[in-house]
Amino acid sequence: MKTFIYQYCSRRGVYDRWLLLFWLLVALPLAVVGQQNPAGTGTPGLRADYYRSYFYDDQSFFTKNTPAVSGQIVNNLDFAEGLTDNFGVGPVATYYQPGNPDEFSARFRGLLYVATAGTYTFYLGSDDAGYLWLDNSSQPLISNIDDKYSFREGTAKIALTAGFHTLRVHYGEHGGSQGLILSYSGPDMPRQVIPNGVLYADYQPTIQPVLTRFDAIARNDEVDLVWETMTEQNSQEFVVERSTDGCKTFQDLLQQPGAGTSTSAITYQAVDDHPAIGVNCYRLRQVRTDHEAVYSPVKSVTIRPVPYTLSIYPIPNDGTFYLRIEPAVRQTAHMLIIDITGRPVYWADLEMNGITEHRISPNLPVGLYVMRMTTTHGTLTQKLVLGK
Repeated sequence: MKTFIYQYCSRRGVYDRWLLLFWLLVALPLAVVGQQNPAGTGTPGLRADYYRSYFYDDQSFFTKNTPAVSGQIVNNLDFAEGLTDNFGVGPVATYYQPGNPDEFSARFRGLLYVATAGTYTFYLGSDDAGYLWLDNSSQPLISNIDDKYSFREGTAKIALTAGFHTLRVHYGEHGGSQGLILSYSGPDMPRQVIPNGVLYADYQPTIQPVLTRFDAIARNDEVDLVWETMTEQNSQEFVVERSTDGCKTFQDLLQQPGAGTSTSAITYQAVDDHPAIGVNCYRLRQVRTDHEAVYSPVKSVTIRPVPYTLSIYPIPNDGTFYLRIEPAVRQTAHMLIIDITGRPVYWADLEMNGITEHRISPNLPVGLYVMRMTTTHGTLTQKLVLGK
């Protein structure tokens, strides 16, 4: 190769020689690197630096001192208050009691991606001191000052544009228990711990967000779920999780394959056709072959009961009648017929699924009955006359 370059450059002009050398020494290596490591997705979570000793609310502590552990990745700031080493600082801390770390400080840094512009409320709970900065501001957004208090929480509201925002948290543990939790709430988002799906432990200008949109939209008795990605890396599948107990516990609802590795915008759509009456919380779990699970922010929607009506015809009839239910939302209705003594004499489950009219043949004697129809929206009771 060297002989070829020398002979080629000897025969060509100075400009061509420099062009060839640039291509061989700069452009080609960059192209190869780009093929091996597609630009874009970054590392989910935040980058953590752990320091020996407590910083006593002196912010210069983190620049004047060298961290004992540098660049450790954490998914999010969800360290519940306790007397155990939930931070995983190990020998960085001092242990006055076995398993209970004291006398350490931490700095957490990264990027927060905001999909929807609007006003957000941030909550920083800490024991002991904790500070939150956004967008490289000279003043902290939240300041939990001093070590004289147990676990407490500071809050602040701020208007954020869509896109990336720098995020930094300083924390210190001086004695007793320790804990640090960073949460937020915002447009169509209940309060929640900030998930690793919108946190990036990178400052590179080439970083592109993975998830740029996740919406849960109530439509009659269904919920449309839409999410968009700008980039994906080793993306195996997306799992939609749902909670019906106030966003406390989530269960898998449905899955869709991921795009593998992609640098193109992709839109995904799904439908929850049997949401619960009341509040339904949804989140995405991205399954990656090269990383532990990555979670989206939680979105919540409220499904309210829709009043419905029953119509029975013809009257009179020969014992067979038609039942009309409106609106015929997608669900199972339970029908119960009771005689005049209060004894159930006929029952059936009616799969509505958009069908409004049902033919009923209960094979009952002529007489007066009561019908009870139960759906997810409640129970209706109506008089029923069989026979002429």
